[in-house]
Amino acid sequence: MTVNGELWLGVVPRCAPMSGPAKITGTTLTVRDIVIGASGCIDKNEGEQQQWVQDFLQRPIEQTFSNGTLTWKSGSDTLNFRSE
Repeated sequence: MTVNGELWLGVVPRCAPMSGPAKITGTTLTVRDIVIGASGCIDKNEGEQQQWVQDFLQRPIEQTFSNGTLTWKSGSDTLNFRSE
């Protein structure tokens, strides 16, 4: 999405939404100054998942697209996105 003409990334994990200004340079996505909405984690596992997503987004994310799959790699972690 864009906010005031600037690219922003927004995600909605189970506990709380996160967003921040984003920049794509070549195939690298970086998200700065991540803000987190009101948190509503019910159990420890959800809180750990929320932290994992935050940690993932705070590192540079390498993006590739192949055979209909968008892959994000951040550190040693990977997310794959496919259309339904």
